[in-house]
Amino acid sequence: MSSTQDGPQVQVQRDSRSRGNGFGKLIAPAVVAIVIIVLILQNTQEDWRFHFFFWWFSLPAALMLALLLVVGFLIGLLVAALLRRRRRQHLRRKAAEY
Repeated sequence: MSSTQDGPQVQVQRDSRSRGNGFGKLIAPAVVAIVIIVLILQNTQEDWRFHFFFWWFSLPAALMLALLLVVGFLIGLLVAALLRRRRRQHLRRKAAEY
């Protein structure tokens, strides 16, 4: 008796980019974080003055840089979530057509 399989043959291919231990993905964010920390620490003595419509305020440069970093990060998360949502809706519409 032979042990042959009936049905389609499935071939699994590994992604060549998945090799390694994953530390490569941490290098760029670590370098960016170090640069940001150095930038904030070098600007601890200055005050930045802002005028927006009829409001004006003055904050230490380090605090303003940290706030801008957080706001930029949150905007990036929002844009990524909106793009991900749009892609899912597009894929659902495409799947519904078939």
